[in-house]
Amino acid sequence: MLQMSKLLNSRDEWKNKATERAAELREFRKTQKRHLEKIAELKRNNFHLELLVEDKKTLLPSMRQQ
Repeated sequence: MLQMSKLLNSRDEWKNKATERAAELREFRKTQKRHLEKIAELKRNNFHLELLVEDKKTLLPSMRQQ
């Protein structure tokens, strides 16, 4: 009976540990996805701002010539 009790306790510990690990991994993936989405958004914004700067650079010399 003692062995059966050890087996059940061991199984419960393993199950709890696996459940906790799965929850941690799930949370990590969610956080990583949010971070990657934020990085993509910032890159898009940066690209658009760089385009605006380039447009202003091309407009300024033409305005000075007039």
